[in-house]
Amino acid sequence: MTDVASVSDSVQNKPDPGLFARLIGVLFSPKETFAAIVARPRWLAVMIVTLVMSSAAYYVILSSQDMQDAIVDQQVRAMESRGNVVSDQQIANIERFIGYLPVGYAVGIFVLGPLFGAAIAGIVTGIFTTLMGGNGTFKQVFAVMNHAGFIPAISALFIAGMLAVGAKPIGARPPGANLGVFLPMLEDTSFLAVLLRSIDMFLLWWMVVLAIGLGVLYKRRTGPIATTLIGLYIVIALLIATFTSGS
Repeated sequence: MTDVASVSDSVQNKPDPGLFARLIGVLFSPKETFAAIVARPRWLAVMIVTLVMSSAAYYVILSSQDMQDAIVDQQVRAMESRGNVVSDQQIANIERFIGYLPVGYAVGIFVLGPLFGAAIAGIVTGIFTTLMGGNGTFKQVFAVMNHAGFIPAISALFIAGMLAVGAKPIGARPPGANLGVFLPMLEDTSFLAVLLRSIDMFLLWWMVVLAIGLGVLYKRRTGPIATTLIGLYIVIALLIATFTSGS
């Protein structure tokens, strides 16, 4: 707590970092950067940057012919698993719908991204400020979350880049920096393989950085916050593996 307070005090006497400095700081010196963000909570510019990055990346991802073929194949398999005979006309309709996904998803990010972020920020503010007696405001939490969101935006660009250089989807999932890359010999549909593919290293990084930001804002230790976030993530990954794996 003393360390967090000293960081905050030192930032008060430093120049206000610009957008680029804050984005780089989130990656390489998050504690000092979040102290500056908490002192002067701004979120609009960084939100626009991350939305543009994510929207462009997912347009590329969903425009990939490999991804579109994988999604069509998944839909056909799902229909056949229910005992339906899929006609050529139905496949053509699915392909037509998938063709609209890149634009629809890219536009949807600009609408749903801020709404979802505001809702989560409201919940976090309610938990830490109302229930736990913290002093953070919604604006400060929203600023912290938007700056931490630079990491998932980088992840989206990374995935788009992997597809661009020829990486193949796994089922209907795009390639990514998940733990499954360390055990490629596993059967694709096995419980362990699905579990490891559900744990993305960029998202783990994001959770740690977000925990640092919330710790700075509420003057709490990073460890328990990060442990809680990652624990919830692992539980979700376990549920996904349980219900979607073949064994």
